[in-house]
Amino acid sequence: MTKRLFSLLFLVFLSISAFGQVQFMVEGGVSYTTMTVNGGKYRFGGRLAGGIDMPLGDYLTFQPMLELAMKGHKESDPDVTTNPIYVEIPLKLSLSIPLESEMDWRINAGPYAGYGFFGKYKSELLEDEIDCFGSDGRFNDLDVGLAAGTKFIFMPFYITIDAEWGLLNLNKDESNRSLKNVAYSAGFGFIF
Repeated sequence: MTKRLFSLLFLVFLSISAFGQVQFMVEGGVSYTTMTVNGGKYRFGGRLAGGIDMPLGDYLTFQPMLELAMKGHKESDPDVTTNPIYVEIPLKLSLSIPLESEMDWRINAGPYAGYGFFGKYKSELLEDEIDCFGSDGRFNDLDVGLAAGTKFIFMPFYITIDAEWGLLNLNKDESNRSLKNVAYSAGFGFIF
């Protein structure tokens, strides 16, 4: 199994290297997240990501990323706090608007898929906090949604502002209220 995994990763790396203009991106930043529920309040989180920028023409690129995202929300009646952590894969198309030789403005959009693997659900109605995910967790592990944003590139650095809107109800109890992720983030990145 390990040999197959390394072989697959090696082939992916070779295929990426075959494109002469492919660039790698690493970014991090803060996020401001909530869930679509009445009385839901925003809370701060963070995100780290890495990916590639693959040209599809003169002004269009494909930007798949692998991202670690801290999300969550707060409520006041009853007092509830969540802090789920996801591994996400956004698949964005990016439209480039050249400004100068080393400067570029990008508009990005596309779908994302996320898998929740850690986090706690705290409520004043419960004696103990419970896991967000897993067999006894409060939320479904899978999250799917739409992502959009913009990047201002001044080589080799960039500033990014992004938004994500979840499309799936994360609440395991379908008869209960619908909970969907909403996240806004800003960050700083390096492209090479």
